[in-house]
Amino acid sequence: MKQNNHSIALKPLMLNYVAILALVTLVGRVIGDAAFESGHGGVGYAIAGSIVGYILDLISVFIIGIVIWKLGPRFATSTDQASATTLAAYVYTPVFLIGILSIVPVLGYLAILGLLYGLYILYKGLPIMLGTPANKTVVYVIAILVVTFIIEIVISLILGGFDAIAK
Repeated sequence: MKQNNHSIALKPLMLNYVAILALVTLVGRVIGDAAFESGHGGVGYAIAGSIVGYILDLISVFIIGIVIWKLGPRFATSTDQASATTLAAYVYTPVFLIGILSIVPVLGYLAILGLLYGLYILYKGLPIMLGTPANKTVVYVIAILVVTFIIEIVISLILGGFDAIAK
């Protein structure tokens, strides 16, 4: 499939698109945690935790963009970091938007629906945005998921270690 150039420069993408969309989830987390979980550390803890989550959301988009970019040549995909990160931002868009449901913490788990739709966007977006051959798309999506999952686990372990030290 022919690659279409849908990329946006990396800095404006992260500042003008990802950072703004991630605010939707941040607002949902702050309101939900402050209203429903105030007994576990107060409003300050809710705000601090939400800000850390916001920063991790931004980092996650950037990391997934790097994973897509670096794995591309193995799947006959010619891409650059800006195009790969643009696709990663599109993948995270439904996750960020449905994140407003975190206002009611129990509903926050519905973010999995946003994640599933994001995977669909990844599957459809690889051939359109990056020119991935149709016969390699499924395996490329699986590879992206596995590598990203491993990276996110490592980040979570590191942050968990810092959290344990802080207590």
